Amino acid sequence: MGINTFTNIAATTAAVNNRFVTSVNMANGAYTVANASPVWQGGCQVTATITGIGGNDTPGTLTIVGTDLTGAAQTEVLTLVAGSVATGAKIFRTITSVTQAGWVIVSTNDTIVVGCAAGSIPCGAPGTLHAVVLNNSVASTIVVSDSSRTIATIPASAAAGTYYIYDADFDGYLRVATTSTNDITVIHTRTAVTTFPVYT
Repeated sequence: MGINTFTNIAATTAAVNNRFVTSVNMANGAYTVANASPVWQGGCQVTATITGIGGNDTPGTLTIVGTDLTGAAQTEVLTLVAGSVATGAKIFRTITSVTQAGWVIVSTNDTIVVGCAAGSIPCGAPGTLHAVVLNNSVASTIVVSDSSRTIATIPASAAAGTYYIYDADFDGYLRVATTSTNDITVIHTRTAVTTFPVYT
């Protein structure tokens, strides 16, 4: 698998818990999607946060439909957690629909928001991180990790034009997390295509 793509990230990658669905009373059915993609380039894991109102409702499940980093359609079903946060495992680049099922009220509708977990995910499959290029002076720490460990931490004092070469393999996916508008370019392997067209 060769190094054959890059992702420029020029926005904070702090979690946005209401990016896809802003606060709304829980109900069975489809919710209005406020934004189709994360604030940043790359993908994210989807989070669903429930606030109990007058006792915790039975929340049921949330079906997320959208696309992965290759543009292929994908669906994930989240098992919601009453009065808390559920985080999906799949990496989404876009969200087209969010639908709840199995919700049962207690007394007053709990509320729900749906958003992005922290960190831009430029590659959604195992691969190789070649390098990180700093296009501006780093205002806050940048943490590069995969699905199980931290690969590198770039300090807030790093200067514009610094080029960090890693050539490190990563597992699961590649995540780049920063809480400031650092402008960086990540050079990495492309997310592997897992679905292919059928020709007849």
